[in-house]
Amino acid sequence: MNKRILSLFLTFCLMLSCIFTVDVMSFQADAATGSVLADNVQDGQILQCWNWSFNNIKNNMSKIASQGFTAIQTSPVQASKESTNEGWSTAGSAMWVYYQPISFSIETNYRSALGTKKEFKAMCDEAEKYGIKVIVDTVFNHLANAYSGNTINDQITGDIKNDGNCWYNVYENISNWGDRYDITHKSLGGLPDLNTSNSKIQNYAIGFLKECIDCGADGFRFDAAKHIETPKDRDGVKSDFWPNVLNAATSYAKSTKGITPYYYGEILDGAGGVDITAYTDYMSVTDNVSSNNVRNAVNSGNAGSAVNVGIVNGAANNKTVQWNESHDTYNDGSSDYVNETVLKKTWAIIGSRSEVCGMYLARPYSRNTRLGNADQTGWADKEVKAVNIFKNRFAGQSEHISNSNNIVYNERGNSGVVLVNISGGSTNVSIKANKIANGSYKDQITGNTFTVSNGQISGNIGDTGIAVVYNESETPTQKPTEPSTQKPAEQILIGDADLNGKIAIVDASAIQRHLVSLHKFTSKSKKTADVDMNGSINIVDATLIQQYLVEIIANGSKCGQYVDYSNGDAVLPTQPNTVPTEASTTKPVDLGNFIYYKNNDDWGEVKVYYWSDSDTNMTSWPGLHMESIGDNVYKAEIPENAKYVVFNNNNQGLQTQDITLNGMNKIYSNGSWSDYTG
Repeated sequence: MNKRILSLFLTFCLMLSCIFTVDVMSFQADAATGSVLADNVQDGQILQCWNWSFNNIKNNMSKIASQGFTAIQTSPVQASKESTNEGWSTAGSAMWVYYQPISFSIETNYRSALGTKKEFKAMCDEAEKYGIKVIVDTVFNHLANAYSGNTINDQITGDIKNDGNCWYNVYENISNWGDRYDITHKSLGGLPDLNTSNSKIQNYAIGFLKECIDCGADGFRFDAAKHIETPKDRDGVKSDFWPNVLNAATSYAKSTKGITPYYYGEILDGAGGVDITAYTDYMSVTDNVSSNNVRNAVNSGNAGSAVNVGIVNGAANNKTVQWNESHDTYNDGSSDYVNETVLKKTWAIIGSRSEVCGMYLARPYSRNTRLGNADQTGWADKEVKAVNIFKNRFAGQSEHISNSNNIVYNERGNSGVVLVNISGGSTNVSIKANKIANGSYKDQITGNTFTVSNGQISGNIGDTGIAVVYNESETPTQKPTEPSTQKPAEQILIGDADLNGKIAIVDASAIQRHLVSLHKFTSKSKKTADVDMNGSINIVDATLIQQYLVEIIANGSKCGQYVDYSNGDAVLPTQPNTVPTEASTTKPVDLGNFIYYKNNDDWGEVKVYYWSDSDTNMTSWPGLHMESIGDNVYKAEIPENAKYVVFNNNNQGLQTQDITLNGMNKIYSNGSWSDYTG
């Protein structure tokens, strides 16, 4: 395909800055339920809605909010290699199918017991009403095998399946779990390992995250994250997958939704030969060892071991996710035998932690439960609700975890404590007060009164064996504000690409020269050069500067605004400082031979097949992958001599008729072409 030189201007220039999690320590009441919810996911609790359908999650959203869960986590929503709506009757036997996807797109039809893309979006819309965040379980390390291991499934799009550069070692499984090359470049249990250093795979991953964000997703859990290499790995192993993919998704979410997504990765038994910061630079991580140790200690009645809740993998508390059990421990038999009483006591310990995000598995009634059912088991009980609201109220408060004989207790700040009787139910306690102030307090489960005086906490733990003690009428005492060690943010002028303090035509020229690799930008220069703040630098940014200089401001342009610049990040002010007064009626569009398609039927993936009268073999069926750019619009660059196109959903049975092109930079929607203006 002959590409024009201007296509260089559309090269995706990913930002080099790392993703930083904003540390917000506060809570708010949900207007719909009156429940106290944490402002962000890390400070709160996640309900893992394992194998629940989107409709059932939606129908239970009010209950989830009233239970104090900050977020829900879905099962993987990517199209999987087998139908879970037909031929699979039990949750236990079918859960693995969701972890063998065949595409980087949301399932759009009823092959999945979880539901369709439309139902997923409806669920996200419902979650937003209650202030609940939606976390999507995501599979990027591998795609599906065929019906035996170490093969590539035929349903995978040919654009990936037939491209050897898209795969690492498909035919050899991991043998050395202490070697990063083995862990990141060989197959996990016979599942074909994707070459996550490949830009094509990275762009597919970015497209999927954008698709989920468009539907209303607020964050992502990354399955098998430690099997995807990092920039801190050694030469021959490392790649830029995480910064490229997550920076692009974060930039997109900020610009389109005004949110910063929450990310956490499945890191089991340590990071496997690399420092944990290789992952926590970009996301929070699971701590399965500590989580399982606490549950096993509670189950065996060992209070001393249950207190030992240090983060085994070395991550900071505010980069850690712990659980009372997970879908893996339930499904592999290591926790399914544990009763709900033990699980709730484990939750009282883990779920009351400071800074550590808690995840509660919504366990089904039994393995014979039909896929997609939403069962109100232990997650819906009053003890879980009390622990969740305690956690949310005391966000930002210090903790002191200790035990006295069979009692494990966690004091938060100086006005709250959660107590757990490891060995049974109701019991009177008189134990040492380490932090909580003298006074009278209420157990939010039973209403019993606890008193603190003479260095002792005294009261009665109810039949559940759990007491959640604080006074609703009192606002938790915030910890003293410590002097900031961070330098005050400096300000940068958006559009001043050469950083000389003013905007001139030279800045537009600098962007153009950068795009053809004649001029190198610093990290700060890249922030100023991204005039529309869409996460990439392209010719549109240069055009916006030129328009600004003739006193025209296009929609979405940040040219002329001063923004705070700190730690490599640029933060827009609430109000712009300086903008021209006149508004442009149209938004600049991509330069090049681009066509656009409005995906009104919500296809999971869009391809375009094109040809001309003189060349009927310009591309192979089903054609070129079209990139999702939001609002169900997809784009692709095709040869300027193409004359006809067919849009299709990756040869899945749906396609348009033969369509005659009507020039470039046009959008096809509802049967006709029109100019594309953004």
